[in-house]
Amino acid sequence: MKIIFSLLLILNISFSQPDSRFDTFDWVLYRQTGSINSITEGYNFAYIATENAGILRFHLYQNRFDEPITTAQGLSDNQVHAVYFDYTTGILWVASENSVDYSYNAEENWFHLELNNTGLHRDARVRQIGSSANYIWINAGSSYLKLDKVSGIVMGILPLPDEDDINWGSEREQYLELSNTLKNYFVTEGWMVNGNQFIDQFGKIVEPSTYYYGKNSNVYIGMEDGTIFIGDDQMEILYPYNFGLNSTNITAFTKDEDSWILGEYDYKTEGITKYNLRNKEFQYVDFENEVNLNPKSFYSVIETNNEVWFGGKSIISIYNKKKDYWRESNESNGVPDGIITAMAEDTSSIWIGSTRGLAKLSKIIKRAEQIDFGRSLSLRRINDLEIVDGNLWIATDNTLLIFDQKNNSLFDFKKYGYTESIDQRKGVFTNFSDIYQIGSEIFISSSHGILKYNVKNDNWMIVVEPSSYRGSKVNNMIVRNEYCFLGTNHGIWQINIEDGNSQLYDFSFIGSVQDMYIQDDILLIGSDNGLIKYLWKKNL
Repeated sequence: MKIIFSLLLILNISFSQPDSRFDTFDWVLYRQTGSINSITEGYNFAYIATENAGILRFHLYQNRFDEPITTAQGLSDNQVHAVYFDYTTGILWVASENSVDYSYNAEENWFHLELNNTGLHRDARVRQIGSSANYIWINAGSSYLKLDKVSGIVMGILPLPDEDDINWGSEREQYLELSNTLKNYFVTEGWMVNGNQFIDQFGKIVEPSTYYYGKNSNVYIGMEDGTIFIGDDQMEILYPYNFGLNSTNITAFTKDEDSWILGEYDYKTEGITKYNLRNKEFQYVDFENEVNLNPKSFYSVIETNNEVWFGGKSIISIYNKKKDYWRESNESNGVPDGIITAMAEDTSSIWIGSTRGLAKLSKIIKRAEQIDFGRSLSLRRINDLEIVDGNLWIATDNTLLIFDQKNNSLFDFKKYGYTESIDQRKGVFTNFSDIYQIGSEIFISSSHGILKYNVKNDNWMIVVEPSSYRGSKVNNMIVRNEYCFLGTNHGIWQINIEDGNSQLYDFSFIGSVQDMYIQDDILLIGSDNGLIKYLWKKNL
């Protein structure tokens, strides 16, 4: 009977990875961290289980975070309850809501053991993982799961372990009481400790959620807000670290190595994130700590020399970089009603596109200026704006317009430049969603094909047929050399413009793509599932 039971459990252990074509970290997913639930140490990394962002990896000898392990590497879930590294086998064990995952190289090729197939009560929640000389132990509260250390086969369910010498990873405790030794540690970066409470540099009280003593005198304290304090028990000094986003549903970001990343607001959203692409460093701009920055969803952003403008719903939050000061402009200043979908910088003004029309705001006084053709776009959804050689290009659901500012003339794209090559089909183009300029070429996305306008020869052509991306609604577009990337509600299309070959990346961790940016070999993707980094040149 025991043999049959074990065989059934073997069949329920599944193997998973996103796609064998890619190396482990060709795709990387960053999310809002949430609370720190569990900590363990391996050979080279401390592994930190988070509420929303998978497993963070802190390099033990370089004092920095490396790429996290998430569903992009094959984990069952980004919400991780417990983590444990077994020194004798080198296997990393991870527990989430419905499964226990384990990897022999602690990075990829994850095996999954479904908890509902183990005999545990269906409401059981894994609190902690540990190991003895012979077994892996899963603490599920009222019972303990006993697993083979290598195969992950269930060896039994017990009310208490039948072994005494068990090493454990840390567990999350709702009302964690730190040891008196840890309460006497000195904390840096403006933080303070008052008994069992930590107080950040803004005076906010943050509760500890878990702590762990490592093998080399390292000390780790995980906090409810995602901060991780790391130090050693000799110097008794703790340094705060953060890794991840202030929001998970990413709507837009600025296109630079140092990016401002924004998203939709919900009860978990903390604010805006500044992210350095090369150094993988995150800085937080929290709603709670900034004057004149109120909690809200943001949908578009533009950075000028002196300011950053963040478009919300019928409102714009403006940050002055030199004065470190926030202010708002709203409908009383001429900001159009509706969601601010796009912004474009002119010489002295910022053009504002919304779901209910178009406006032009002065950079200096932050008030609307007169637009002669404004009424013709009233209540019309503006999807994107771009300044091209002083002219304003306007993408809407119905048409593509070009405003010649010098001659104060508004043109439909069908009457702008040489259109002979598209004359037979230009009447069918609708749902203009994104405008992308690179050099002298302007690319315009629609559900009926990708158009290209060459500024030098004033000529139009169709560069990508809709069949290459199944006529999907395009949210965002980027072109590099012969490759075109289209972000949709269900992943990313990578299309070779020269030969028409296309590939859809619709992995579940990608989600709905809202914004993209390319720097060298990195494609940065903002989606409703987080911020994704893809090493696109490795897989051409």
